[in-house]
Amino acid sequence: MQEKEQQTESDRDNRAAVVAVMAIVLVLVTVIVIQMIQQAPMASPGGSGEPGGPPQMPPAAVIVAPIQAVNTQKQAIVTGTLRARSKMAVAAQESGAVVKMLVDEGDEVQPGATLAILDARRIKAQLDEARARLTVASNLFEQRQAEHVRAEIDLQMKAGLTASKAVSRSDVLDAEKTLKVAASQVKSAADGISEAQSRVELLDVQLSDLTVKAPLAGVVVSRNVEPGEWVSAGTSVATIVTMDPMEAWLRVPARHLEAAGNELAGFKVRQSATGQTFTPAKVTRVPEVNGRSQLFTLVATVSNPDRKLSPGESVTGIVPIGKPAEHLRVPLNAVVHSPHGTVIYVVQKPLSDDALPTGRPVSARIAFERNGSAFIAVDNAGFSADDRVVVEGNQRLLPGQSLMIKTSDQQGGPPAP
Repeated sequence: MQEKEQQTESDRDNRAAVVAVMAIVLVLVTVIVIQMIQQAPMASPGGSGEPGGPPQMPPAAVIVAPIQAVNTQKQAIVTGTLRARSKMAVAAQESGAVVKMLVDEGDEVQPGATLAILDARRIKAQLDEARARLTVASNLFEQRQAEHVRAEIDLQMKAGLTASKAVSRSDVLDAEKTLKVAASQVKSAADGISEAQSRVELLDVQLSDLTVKAPLAGVVVSRNVEPGEWVSAGTSVATIVTMDPMEAWLRVPARHLEAAGNELAGFKVRQSATGQTFTPAKVTRVPEVNGRSQLFTLVATVSNPDRKLSPGESVTGIVPIGKPAEHLRVPLNAVVHSPHGTVIYVVQKPLSDDALPTGRPVSARIAFERNGSAFIAVDNAGFSADDRVVVEGNQRLLPGQSLMIKTSDQQGGPPAP
């Protein structure tokens, strides 16, 4: 037992000695490392540069794009719908049963084309009767004229015999009376002819109105009656719309009331379904602002000879605001928004041939944006159309950092503009 206790105490002493030696070695190593660090020269973060000099930033891989000078203006994008310039429900002017319908939806008609035919038997019978009455009135007029001639001759004969007292004064007065009655009957018969002629003309018009015709060129969009139906005067037979030109009714905010529509240059109408744009031949401004929506109406007349536009389609209006002015256009990706403001990195040419270009931040005041581009007034730009701007890799770019300009193929993106 005593030997075992002595052996245990000996092991403990050995372990304590080993621990003490390891601690001394660790302290010595730490001291040596600290001395080496203090004696080592300063190096740049990039592993290059002179000892003690400023750190050198590695070049940034970027894609650049040219700046374009354009003469343009701000635009307002508004929505609206297409309307036919004329739309009418062609109505029957007389009552009658529909005998034939000669058009269907989608048919294109010209002025005077027959749309429908109504039953004309009643009108034709009345017309025959009116013509017969006209004949009777004409015969009666001839009879009254003959009686008037006879009364004139009788009066002349009796007036000539008055001097010889062969005819009494009473007979002469009776002859004068008869002549006046005959003249009155002639006039009445003439009025009878006029009445009969008017009746015939009216029935001719009514007979013609039983054939319903198109008043203008257009396309039938609705067929409202069918053969066999009875229609009254004023009943719509078919609806026709004109196709050329069309009118785009656009709703524009009231803040653009004074500026919008004064210049046709740049005014476009875009078809929402296809994206095709059209230049209106005429723009009319309706200066009445809706009290609730604060919108007013612009009516743009658009030619449509190929029938590419249809009433009811949704359209977008590109309304020019203000007058055109010189602007510099840069891709919208070139604009960097930061807490310090909006900047654009312009490529700065290197001072020597073996140096790399650098990025120069320029504070930008953007006038407006459109179609993926930012437009900056020339006098507020701080750069010119001869410069280039960084469009990719500019989010982490530092002022004065060297640029390694790459093509879009090297970045795997779209071609650089």
